[in-house]
Amino acid sequence: MDSFLSPNIGYVKKKKWSLIFDKKTDKTHIINKNMLHYKYAYKKLMIFNKKIDLEKGFDRMSDFNRIMNIALLLWGCIFCLIAAFCIFMGKYYYKNERRKWLFYMQLSTAVLLGSDAFAWLFRGNVSILGYYMVRISNFLVFALTNLTLLFFQQYIACYLLENKKQKDKRIIIARLIAVIGIILVIISQFTNLYYFYDVQNFYHRNTAYILSVILPLSCMLIDLSLLVQYRKKVSKAILIALGSYIVLPVGAALFQFLHYGGSMINIAIGCSMIIMFIVTTSEQNQEIEQIARSKEIIAERFEISSILNRCVKELSSNLDIDQSIDNLMEIINSYFDGDRSYIFELNFKRNILVNTYEYTKGMVLPQKDNLQEVPVDIIARWMENFKESKPYFISDVEQEKGTDTYEMLKEQVIYRLLAVPLMKNHQVIGFLGVDNPKNHYDDATLLASIQFFITSSLERKKEKEYLEDLSYRDKLTNLYNRNRYIEVINHQKGKMLYQTGVTYIDLNGLKKVNDEKGHEAGDLLIQKAATLINNVFLDKTYRIGGDEFVVISTETKETTFLEKMKLLKELMNDALLNVSIGLLWKENVNNLEDMMKCADALMYQEKEEYYRLHEKRYK
Repeated sequence: MDSFLSPNIGYVKKKKWSLIFDKKTDKTHIINKNMLHYKYAYKKLMIFNKKIDLEKGFDRMSDFNRIMNIALLLWGCIFCLIAAFCIFMGKYYYKNERRKWLFYMQLSTAVLLGSDAFAWLFRGNVSILGYYMVRISNFLVFALTNLTLLFFQQYIACYLLENKKQKDKRIIIARLIAVIGIILVIISQFTNLYYFYDVQNFYHRNTAYILSVILPLSCMLIDLSLLVQYRKKVSKAILIALGSYIVLPVGAALFQFLHYGGSMINIAIGCSMIIMFIVTTSEQNQEIEQIARSKEIIAERFEISSILNRCVKELSSNLDIDQSIDNLMEIINSYFDGDRSYIFELNFKRNILVNTYEYTKGMVLPQKDNLQEVPVDIIARWMENFKESKPYFISDVEQEKGTDTYEMLKEQVIYRLLAVPLMKNHQVIGFLGVDNPKNHYDDATLLASIQFFITSSLERKKEKEYLEDLSYRDKLTNLYNRNRYIEVINHQKGKMLYQTGVTYIDLNGLKKVNDEKGHEAGDLLIQKAATLINNVFLDKTYRIGGDEFVVISTETKETTFLEKMKLLKELMNDALLNVSIGLLWKENVNNLEDMMKCADALMYQEKEEYYRLHEKRYK
């Protein structure tokens, strides 16, 4: 029947009858209708027309398959080109070897699929263009199948082998097979080793075609053995993606070998490339995101380190610890962009918290004066975290609803809070906090790091105060001593004081007691007098000599001051203590030292009067 398909008119001549088939009209005619042979000729005509109908149906089905093949191949080609472009334009293309080989695979697959589409498009075209396009396209299809496999070897080596120095003989063998396959494709162009073309420009397999399938198949089996061995080095998604490039083409090759027609292998390669691009790109993007996140974390840690260095420098460079901590509160508040930063210290004896340091931003109202005696029980939930050295974070004040802290926080307009404990010897001694932080509020790293240095500074302050207290306290009476008195006088020079009362007090008869009863008795007399004076003028009393005491009471009304002096004299009389007193009160004082001299002079006048009235003078 092939003789009828090549020309427009087919002719069959028998002895008694003739058939003429006209392709243009799709009709078969009987010539020489001899009645003797008519029935036989008619029967032959029916059989022939039935074959023609079958052939026409096969042609129509072939045309449909051809169009579907071209559409699928072009679609795959376009996808792979877009994938290659996206990979090439990726930010980390030049820095990631995997992406480079994936780019080469996508690009070579795009050309492969495009070439196969053109081979289908121009098959049977006997023009010069068709002649060359069919040959070039089929050559590229066979060559790029092996070239893509070569790229795949490089790609899986990046995943499975830890470094470039690590080698596996199977990779080398697979690459060698792929190279041999490319060489054989080139040889086939001159020897018809794999395929040949008929006069109608149709492609036909040749006897060695099976070799073009076996070589890539052996490469894929080698790759499969590598994937099985090194499967734990890659994620399941990547394993499936890499495996798809082996399983799908192999399955398609077996199907196409048994049922010739279509481009199942190349379409399968295109599908596996789609899977590989989606999965590997997704995973590599996750890696890139992790790298970017790592950079962000490093930047955050660097910022924290810089702030921490500033804080430590501030605490160590300034001799005034209070000023250093105040400055530190400002640095911390700026880092968190909070409304208020503060330090609470725990008073163990009274079981209360005292707000000792505070920094407020802008128009935020200070709360320090209102938070001097906060019961520890109010923050019982916080303390549970603090005792375990954990921070306490309030993301929304409503989470504190039903607790004692809720109303207190609402009253201070606090909607978010971050606090860390101040620890000493594994015991909570207070906490450091920030109200309404807008930045970094989910990261307590800075506060947790700085709390150690704050605790150390607070301890240094207490030690300093203790040492100062020792240097400013009289050992016998525990009153302020002469050193403290001189410091106060010098500190007030050039300053105006208001409503100030001063007193000079001297014990009469101390020398007599020392001579008659001993110095221990004299010391008891001094201690007794000191206790009475300090009870009336708490922390305003100074022992500036053996039996001399000074009181400096600022911002005290005259009536109050005089009433206290009257009370002191009564207490002295009740205790059988004889003292000489010189007192003075002024509304405005511009020179405290001169005022003290006047009080001293008044005291000596009274002392002289006392000894003038007595027979013996003991000074």
